[in-house]
Amino acid sequence: MIYQQKALDIHERELGFDHPNTMKAYGDLAVFYYRLQHMALALKYVKRSLYLLHLTCGPSHSNTAATYIKVAMMEGGLGIVHVTLRYLHRALKCNKRLFGPDHIQTATSYHTIIITLSLMEAYPLSVQHK
Repeated sequence: MIYQQKALDIHERELGFDHPNTMKAYGDLAVFYYRLQHMALALKYVKRSLYLLHLTCGPSHSNTAATYIKVAMMEGGLGIVHVTLRYLHRALKCNKRLFGPDHIQTATSYHTIIITLSLMEAYPLSVQHK
């Protein structure tokens, strides 16, 4: 954990907050904390990564869409399903705009929404997305 934080500090200091490697370091640290089940820290770092992506790349970038999915996963880990679905729908919208409706990324977004709806026992909505 200490080395991940040091790597982030170095990236931010040497490359700046708007460098892709710095944003990736925030995302990596978030996933690291998520795996350790430190959800508050995981969300802090993944949302910082998302904020920086919005500033530098905009809301319609493939890295932004991937980070929406990370935020959804972490919010889902806290059991906040409505927020999870909101981020999954943002990722779907972004992927459809970037890749088109028939791309594998779009299919993956739909599949993730279907699984989340099934876990919520919202079966009619799940079938509708299928």
